[in-house]
Amino acid sequence: MKNLRIFATLSSGVQLELRDCPTGRDLVRALLHHTGDEPAKALVIEATDKDGHVVRIVVPGDDSEVAKVSIGKDA
Repeated sequence: MKNLRIFATLSSGVQLELRDCPTGRDLVRALLHHTGDEPAKALVIEATDKDGHVVRIVVPGDDSEVAKVSIGKDA
């Protein structure tokens, strides 16, 4: 994905980064390891802060090269 970076920072300070996922389909497969017959339409990462602001990242489960990002107030 061109506009998404996924990584974990270890206690030693080293960063492990998920790479080599040029499309949404590649990223969804790498993260979910789903072996069923039905492919995922999308992977959604959502976080809400204490004030109700929501950040949502949608990674399409197709050959898209960009993720969709929205920031809003929870209704």
